[in-house]
Amino acid sequence: MKELLFLRHAKSSWEHGVTDRHRPLQSKGMKAIISVAQYYKSNFQSFDCILSSPANRAFHTAAILAHEIDFPLNNFLLREDIYTFDSERIILLSKELDERWNKVILVGHNPAFTEAASHFSANAAPELKTSDWVHLKFAQKKWKDIAKGDSIYGSKKEAQKVW
Repeated sequence: MKELLFLRHAKSSWEHGVTDRHRPLQSKGMKAIISVAQYYKSNFQSFDCILSSPANRAFHTAAILAHEIDFPLNNFLLREDIYTFDSERIILLSKELDERWNKVILVGHNPAFTEAASHFSANAAPELKTSDWVHLKFAQKKWKDIAKGDSIYGSKKEAQKVW
């Protein structure tokens, strides 16, 4: 059985006059991902690895998540191919994941993540807002075969109710 979790990066800032790849997180984005990581900690801790886009906002989101859940950093990797807005590339990447991992967190961007989650989900997957996630559980044993998994959705809105 394979499991895939799509986590959209936290809220970023457009104020700094930098390229898209270098946009930082807003302070409210940092607070949001801390809340999400703490509130949903048990949902994230059982994963084998975190793969993140190298874009500053995604990398910073993934780093905060890893820190908050005490995730082993040797299982935290940056992947250039996750820096995309194209769902087809994310779908292909998902089907080519390393078989030694059964449970993978991907941290990246919309619209690619929402569309890929919808592609893989047996039920209707919601649009991923910043810091939101969808966890897909597949019956298949190989990444290349994954299709129409059951999904669980988590939102920053829900996490922030308790903070």
